[in-house]
Amino acid sequence: MQRWARWVMQQITSRQLYAYWDRIRNGRIAPRRFEIEPGQIASVLPETFIAEHVGVPGCRFRLVGTKICAQFGRELRGTDLLSLFGPEDRDALASLLRSVYRDAAMGEVQFEAYTEAHRNAKFELILLPLIHTGNSINRILGAMSAYDPPFWLGATPLRRCEIVQADLRWPDADQESPAPKPTMEMTPTANEIVHSVRRRFRVYEGGIE
Repeated sequence: MQRWARWVMQQITSRQLYAYWDRIRNGRIAPRRFEIEPGQIASVLPETFIAEHVGVPGCRFRLVGTKICAQFGRELRGTDLLSLFGPEDRDALASLLRSVYRDAAMGEVQFEAYTEAHRNAKFELILLPLIHTGNSINRILGAMSAYDPPFWLGATPLRRCEIVQADLRWPDADQESPAPKPTMEMTPTANEIVHSVRRRFRVYEGGIE
């Protein structure tokens, strides 16, 4: 498997959505769902989604951009984000989601998606916390966009995804410090590095450069 270098949001969609989310957050741990105005992010809506916290730690799509659905060849509304990944990756992604829900962290994931014919495309996924009801984070504003989209993407459905790297960030933090490595059962906190059998999952403190 190809090894990817550490990165900070390379995709234009990710950067624009993050900038919007951070602006309306205005220093709070997360903005509220009703503050999201689709017209303000019209240029990235096809690659954007909103998901809700269901179960432990489910992440069910409520709204999904048309481009994302076209790439997977089906309507994704009502399905769980974790269902796009295999069992091992679901555990790792669930651990990352727990930190988004509980700690108002921002999740960044790089993954490869495959067709039945084993064609593959590389994607960037970001997960930004939202508050819908009460004072707890129970929604996620996210984006999923392909690096250098191959010509067939959107015409040949994607069937399975494999995580290459997953990071957590705290946008208001400004420095990093070492922390002990947890087991996969632990909820990651700042700067922890979570290992899986195939990949490395990192957590960084620090704002977006």
